[in-house]
Amino acid sequence: MKTICFYIIRSMARLHTGVLICMTLALWGCSKDERKDMTYPDKNSTAKITQYTPISGGSSTELSLYGINFGTDLDQIKVTVNDKEGTVLSSNGRIIVVRVPQNAGSGKVKLKLRDQEYTYKQDFEYGYQTVVYTFLGSTKLDEDGDFSQAKLSGPRYLKWSSDNALYFVEEGASSADNYAAVRVAANNKVTTLLKASESTLVERLRAFDFSKDQSTVYLTNDNNANGSMGFGKMNKSGDKLTNLTALSVTAGLTAVAVNPATDEVFVGIYSGGKVSRLMPDGSLEQVFVVNSKNVNIMDMIFSKDGKTMYLSAAYNAHSIYRISYDTNTKTFGSISVLAGPDANTTGNATGSGTAARFNTPGQMDVDTEGNLYVADRKNHCIRKITPQGAVSTYAGVAGTSGLQNGNALTAKFYDPEGCKFGPDGALYIADTWNHVIRKIVVE
Repeated sequence: MKTICFYIIRSMARLHTGVLICMTLALWGCSKDERKDMTYPDKNSTAKITQYTPISGGSSTELSLYGINFGTDLDQIKVTVNDKEGTVLSSNGRIIVVRVPQNAGSGKVKLKLRDQEYTYKQDFEYGYQTVVYTFLGSTKLDEDGDFSQAKLSGPRYLKWSSDNALYFVEEGASSADNYAAVRVAANNKVTTLLKASESTLVERLRAFDFSKDQSTVYLTNDNNANGSMGFGKMNKSGDKLTNLTALSVTAGLTAVAVNPATDEVFVGIYSGGKVSRLMPDGSLEQVFVVNSKNVNIMDMIFSKDGKTMYLSAAYNAHSIYRISYDTNTKTFGSISVLAGPDANTTGNATGSGTAARFNTPGQMDVDTEGNLYVADRKNHCIRKITPQGAVSTYAGVAGTSGLQNGNALTAKFYDPEGCKFGPDGALYIADTWNHVIRKIVVE
């Protein structure tokens, strides 16, 4: 009996040893297969570079750098394009894959391995492209929180403060659509500052602007909905707004603009195309009328020097107007059509001056070269207008709504109304019925 047990135990041991040997060989074979294309660094010799591909591209283009003795430790590998560091994705010792950084520009491709630097002979040619991203929001809801969690109901108007906080107005005119609200996005957090549902003064907030020293925020409320205030102000301290005070009960005030040079405050009435100045005693003094066609003012802004005012008008106009302003005498010149038909005619045609067509143009902003950008709401796109009045589509597919990021001319928006440049140079868009804020970046 003992002899039988001995042979059984010895057989099991041999079987166990055989299994271990087979497993070891199998693992060694797999490891060998995985390693056969790898080249490990030789500490006694330097790396050598040959070429890289592609030699042109834009942001996020992936370059393959060829050579030998690179090593596989990504912490020891650094690649720059035009002296801007890229993101190293992988290395097998002979090929390094790196992502080109945003706004790299054209220039030398350099590889740094430990304490050695190598420069490829061929310069990389960087091609700039205009790209649309989603900055904030996802689905329709009024929900504060960090940027990854916050949700928006219908952003329609936005503006950056001097301390790099993004303030915006949410659409709303009744309890059915959550009323309107003023919210701020700052330090990776969205906070609601003013709820129309909690105020008897406002219900359908439309626009706002900051005083020159940014201590005061002026707001317009289209009280054709409800609320006893047509125009008012709030105190601003940091990213907090307090003490809402009514300045006027005039109905239909929808636009406000503070002159950056003189600190004067102007408001626009939705119907009639009337523009008034806020006087020291709190009254509103009419200063000009756009025309006799009862145009509906959607937005007003000044040029950066305060010497030109631009107005976007929707119904009965669907045009962009321009009027000069003398900051010394504080008087306006003659108003003219910058672009659009100056008539109740809609369309989505690009072109110059009165040949261009819009459909409910909304908020505007001006770049450093004097070009005007406008959210062409019902055309679901963003227009660019040169100082000479030449209109082109800057982003979006005119006449087609949707939610799509990527290349600016294939990206899609849904009733975008807000449009404002940020401190980073990107153009931020209040994409109203996609319930998000988008950003357009040249990279």
